[in-house]
Amino acid sequence: MDMEKKKKVGIALTVVGILAVAFFIRDWYVFYKCGAVEQCLVDSSHFQNYAKFAVTTIVTIVALIIGKSALCKRDKRFLQAGFIMALCADFCLKILHNATSLFEHSSDYTLLGICFFMVVQALFIFRHSRISDTDNSVPWIICIPFVVMFICNALHLFGIFESPTIPIVGTYATFLICSVVVAWQAPKKGYFPAENAKDIKRGMILFFCCDACVGISLATGPDHSTQEIVATVANNFVWYFYTPALVLLALSGYRHKS
Repeated sequence: MDMEKKKKVGIALTVVGILAVAFFIRDWYVFYKCGAVEQCLVDSSHFQNYAKFAVTTIVTIVALIIGKSALCKRDKRFLQAGFIMALCADFCLKILHNATSLFEHSSDYTLLGICFFMVVQALFIFRHSRISDTDNSVPWIICIPFVVMFICNALHLFGIFESPTIPIVGTYATFLICSVVVAWQAPKKGYFPAENAKDIKRGMILFFCCDACVGISLATGPDHSTQEIVATVANNFVWYFYTPALVLLALSGYRHKS
């Protein structure tokens, strides 16, 4: 990475750091003020939602300006496509889901956001499983989430699952686990330079931790119940893991000077 590009990336990541500190402090202040009262949390989280989406936008820009600093053109395409899909997902989850005028469709936007994240993980599976610049093979592990998708949708069709939420969440969870497995193996495969492979592995582990917190945060119960408090605390840690995950994955596409 040349010095000019390094300076731009440094400024962008500094802004990301400032925003992350700001919304993390605000999340805990709101929790202190509202406890586990859902409506109070929702009404007090507008700043956090916009700040978090801004973080995704900035890190996506970092991935898009990679230019000649990329490891190769093909890797750059996978990385940039993945971040564009992540930006679409967070637009659904942080902006559309929380828009007052669209409140009646909020659950639909949540499911749409999860579907975008499925595409993100599929792209990362293809990216992180490659063993050469000319590797055009389809990784066998990508078949697993599609099999789960077929089974879950079949069960939904036959009325086992009344809502599409469980099939979609179950399918995404399979995509995520497969993506983490592939990323974990990246340093051993030797295709990516050592530092880039470490960024990929660490980034996807943090991504998994982020989504584990999302899963816990979906727990529901009466306001101020232990279950609801645990869910709220877990929700406050989602972006604690997600922000560095995005940064590490974006930086994993940059070629380091030897």
